[in-house]
Amino acid sequence: MLKNLEQLILSGNFKDAEELYLKSEFDQFQSELISITYDNGNIMSYTFLHYLLMQEESIELHNLALSLFTCSLTHIEGAYHCALFHAERLVALTNEQDPDTLEHLLFLNEVPDKLVSNEKALETCHKILALDPTNKYAKETLKKLTKKNKTSLKVLQRKLKKKF
Repeated sequence: MLKNLEQLILSGNFKDAEELYLKSEFDQFQSELISITYDNGNIMSYTFLHYLLMQEESIELHNLALSLFTCSLTHIEGAYHCALFHAERLVALTNEQDPDTLEHLLFLNEVPDKLVSNEKALETCHKILALDPTNKYAKETLKKLTKKNKTSLKVLQRKLKKKF
């Protein structure tokens, strides 16, 4: 059913591609779009996704956009910055009440561009754990960040001692 999706997207035929999207199960569409984009590395997949988001903003489409930039389009400069935009929209759309969407911010603290500060990541860990006290990712990240903060504090204390 989605075999023409890539051709329609790459040719800019978004109306027909949208018809395929509307007729398909979202999970199938998501899987296909991620696969297509990974294989061809073309930003047109995101352009089509942006077209869909302009029709109707949804959590599912923002999640998909974030996945494109963190899985299929990482080779494009600024991909993680685009992912951050979609992660922040997800957090806003879910009113900071969904641990899964908050986890995206923790991930973006760990990427090479480190787009989320340690302070924001710590705050996010606490929000996640308030919603889901058993969340392993938040617990592990909190542990790592606390250890980093302690190490940074010790280094700073040593530097200050040397100065005085």
